[in-house]
Amino acid sequence: MKRHPLSRLALFILLLGAIMISYSGVFVKLSEIGPQATGFYRMVLPIPALALWMAIKQRKNSLPSPPMTKKMWLAVGFAGFFLALDLIVWHWSLKRIPVGAATLLGNTAPFWVALTGYLLFGEKFTYRFILGMCVAFLGALALIAGGSDGLSGGEWLGYVLALIAGMGYGGYLRGVSQARAELNNSQVMFYSAVFAALTLFPVMLLAEDQYWPVTLSGWGVVLGLAYMSQLLGQGLIGWAMGHLPAAFSAVSLLINPVAAALFAWATLGERLSFIQILGGIAVLAGIMLARPKRGKSHAA
Repeated sequence: MKRHPLSRLALFILLLGAIMISYSGVFVKLSEIGPQATGFYRMVLPIPALALWMAIKQRKNSLPSPPMTKKMWLAVGFAGFFLALDLIVWHWSLKRIPVGAATLLGNTAPFWVALTGYLLFGEKFTYRFILGMCVAFLGALALIAGGSDGLSGGEWLGYVLALIAGMGYGGYLRGVSQARAELNNSQVMFYSAVFAALTLFPVMLLAEDQYWPVTLSGWGVVLGLAYMSQLLGQGLIGWAMGHLPAAFSAVSLLINPVAAALFAWATLGERLSFIQILGGIAVLAGIMLARPKRGKSHAA
């Protein structure tokens, strides 16, 4: 794949995307429809914009895009299925446990990405990366546990669901990383969204009684979730993952709890405790520690 002139900004773009999706838990909490219907609209509403983006991208290319191979279809299908799994269980968990706890467990993706990379792809990681991943996760734990809600409340099922969501998001990141080796970001976003929406649709029909919002504010919530968190946030993350190792990208997404805490402080007046401030610093330090050295492969 030809190196993009903006590839040096990939980490910044990844973090910006993570910040964009950090508000998704609030959107789900505010939604007037059920978690599965909310997840369906999160995926289906951006599809027209993604189709237009893909068409414009293909028209700009001097050469026609190569036909989709079986390997490409498997990669985007894998990404779409695990994204749908992530949304199904994470949105469900948000109805049972606090946003902070769900966000923390949903961000265990770095461990699952690294584990699958080691077991399935033979990837080896430096001690620096492993230490950085652990520091960043412990920082995220301190950030959540140091808040007013902490990790208390909710039902045990909610915590299990949020942990499964972390595994699902790890699978999605793996699929995106594999697909981005052959496809551009617009193609990966479009096809994975279609696969995810097709997976979510029957789940919505089986699990929900109300299939669409009935007020303008209800539609505003799902539109914000679809276009801010999914289209823009995941689009930036997908682009950056074409230029960064999958495992490091997953660690960098631990910026989510930091951004969520800052949003709560700025918009809701929730003050940050000293432990939370230290946790935020630890997350940033862990990300920088795990970052592969310039000019070297991430693998040891």
